[in-house]
Amino acid sequence: VGRHYYAERAVFEGHHAGIAEIDRANHRLMINGLVDKPLVFTMADLKRFPRENRVYFLECAANTGMEWRGSQLNGCQYTHGMIHCVMYTGVRLKHILEEAGVKAAGSWVLAEGADASAMTRSIPMEKALDDCMVAFAMNGEALRPEQGYPIRLVVPGWEGNMWVKWLRRLEVGDQPWQQREETSKYTDLLANGKARRFTWKMDVKSVITSP
Repeated sequence: VGRHYYAERAVFEGHHAGIAEIDRANHRLMINGLVDKPLVFTMADLKRFPRENRVYFLECAANTGMEWRGSQLNGCQYTHGMIHCVMYTGVRLKHILEEAGVKAAGSWVLAEGADASAMTRSIPMEKALDDCMVAFAMNGEALRPEQGYPIRLVVPGWEGNMWVKWLRRLEVGDQPWQQREETSKYTDLLANGKARRFTWKMDVKSVITSP
């Protein structure tokens, strides 16, 4: 925690459906839906866009889970350790979407991963065009398989499950897709029994580490 950013092998890892094994040479990123030109990018195609280095902080939605009533999470990792802060290298999602040409009705982006369960999340277009990245490196080195090799989505300030790993498809639509992770998993249960959905931003948490 005292470092400016974490060494890659010290970064927290979480996987919903195992680690995808992907051949970089054969991996493709598809963009379809409400776009002028559906496109398929190779890794070489993606790297022709201007690349950026950005230090970002990721927090899993379950961080501090041991403090939840009825929690079954074990170990100090789940107290305040489901986080990382690293330097990502990649391209702005905005540039990729502009290449395809988003239609006027396009207000959401579906990000889909290549893991066994095809992790998918709906992202508002406003966020997608703001600070999101498609990253291919972490701290100056290629992403490890555990961190989404060869590419992952970076969604600064939002819960970690939005940072889809092993990214393989982006679909532009006019409404959220109501995927499993958006309807039954990553929701906020209220006292009246109802649940809030699409509450992506992580609240501030503070831990004193020194002196």
